[in-house]
Amino acid sequence: MALLQRPARRWLLLILLGALIARLAFLLLLGGTLSLQASGYDTYAVNVMSGHGYTRFDDRSADSDLPPLYIFTLIGIYSLLGRSAIAVALVQTGFDLLTIALIYAIGRRAFPDRGALPALLGAAFTGFYPYMLFQDLSTNDTALFVLLLAAGVWGAYRAQAVFEAAPAGRLTSWDAVRWPVFIGLCYGLAALTKTLIVLMIPLLGLWWWRRAGWRRALLAAAVVTATLGMAILPWVARNTAVQGEFVLISTNDGSNLHQGNNPCAAEYLASGWDVQWVGGDCYPPMPEGLSETEQSRWHREQALAWLLANPGQWPRHFAIKFLTLWNPQITPSRVPPPERLGEDSLVDDSVFLYETPAFQAARVVHVLTFTPLLLLGVIGWVLAARDGQRIGPLLAVLAAITLAYLIFHPSTRYRMPADPFLFLLSGYAITRLWERLRRR
Repeated sequence: MALLQRPARRWLLLILLGALIARLAFLLLLGGTLSLQASGYDTYAVNVMSGHGYTRFDDRSADSDLPPLYIFTLIGIYSLLGRSAIAVALVQTGFDLLTIALIYAIGRRAFPDRGALPALLGAAFTGFYPYMLFQDLSTNDTALFVLLLAAGVWGAYRAQAVFEAAPAGRLTSWDAVRWPVFIGLCYGLAALTKTLIVLMIPLLGLWWWRRAGWRRALLAAAVVTATLGMAILPWVARNTAVQGEFVLISTNDGSNLHQGNNPCAAEYLASGWDVQWVGGDCYPPMPEGLSETEQSRWHREQALAWLLANPGQWPRHFAIKFLTLWNPQITPSRVPPPERLGEDSLVDDSVFLYETPAFQAARVVHVLTFTPLLLLGVIGWVLAARDGQRIGPLLAVLAAITLAYLIFHPSTRYRMPADPFLFLLSGYAITRLWERLRRR
C-alpha cells in the first residue's frame, strides 16, 4: 500500500527509465539482428538521398507505392546519425518513451475517478510489452504511427474537457478549436504513414456528440478533417502530378486489398501464413503494360469482384481475419512450403526469421504476456462501460484498427498500434480487482 501512495509522476519516471533500459539492453544484446532491409523504406530513403528521387527503383522515375512520412524520417536520421539500424532504433526508442508518457496521460483522463493506478499500469504494460519492444526498434513505421495516434487521442480528451467546461449557450471557443487543430495535424501526419487513421475522425465525432452535443461534435470533426486535409495536401498534389491522376497517399492500397480478399486468403491465414506470400495461382494473370495506378486499380477491382461473387464465404472469411488479428500468437506463425509461395509472392530470405529458435522462443513469451492482458482488457472494457468511464477514444482506436484490417489483411504487427489502448483497459480491470480485494 505504501508503494501505491507514492507520487504518480515518480512511478511514471521509473517506468520510463525501465523502458529505456530494456531497449538499450536489447540493442546491446541483439542489436546485430536488426536490419535496414527488413522493409522497403530504406530503399526509398537511399534513393532520395542519392538523387534518384522518391522511388523504390534505381532506374525508374518517381513512384507513389509507399506513404512518405517514415521515409523522410529515415532520411533525417541518416543525415544526422548515419545510415545504421542502431541509429534508427535509438531514435525510435525516443518515440516509444513519448508514447508511454502519452498513454499515462490518456489513462488519467479516461479514468478520472480511479487515481493514477490504471494509467500507470497501462504505461507499464506498454513500456515492457515484449512485442512492442522488438517491433518498435525495427526499421518500420510502427513506432512513429503509434506516437501520432496516441497524441491525437490525448488531444481528443483535451478537446472534450474544454467542451465540458464551456458555458451551455456557447458553441465554441479558441481552446475548443485549437485542440481539434492539434488532432488534425497529428492525424494528418499519421495519414502520411497509415491512411487508416481517417477512420478515427467519425468515431471520435460520435464520442464528442454523446458527451458534448451534435453541434460541437460536428464543428470539432470538421476542424479535424480540414486540418488533416491541409497537412496531406502537398503530398496529394505531388502524387497527382507524378501519376497524372488523383492519388491520395499511396498506390499500395489496391495490392493490399487484393492480398486480403482472394480465393486463398482465408486458407493462408487459417494456416498461419501471411497473405503477402500468396502464390500466383491465387490471382488471375495481370495484364501487361499497366501503369502504377492501373495496377493498383486492377488489384482493387479483382478483390471487389471476388467479394461480390462469393458472399457465402464472407462469414468464414472475415471471422478468420478477426481471429488472426486478435490471436495471442504472433502471426504469421509459419512460412508456407516453397510450392505455395509462387514467383510473384512478396517473400525473401528475411521471412525465415520466423522459423529460427530465437523467434520461436519469442512466440512463447508473447503468448504468455499478451493472453492475460487481452483477457483483462476485455474485462476492463465491460467494467469501465458499466462504471461510465470515458473510454470512447480507447474503443475508437480498437474499432478503427479492427475495421481496417478486416477490410485489408491482418497480422500482429498491424494490430500492435491498438495494444497500448487495450492495456489501459487491462490496467482498469486490475485496479477494480485490487479495490475489491482491499474491501475484503
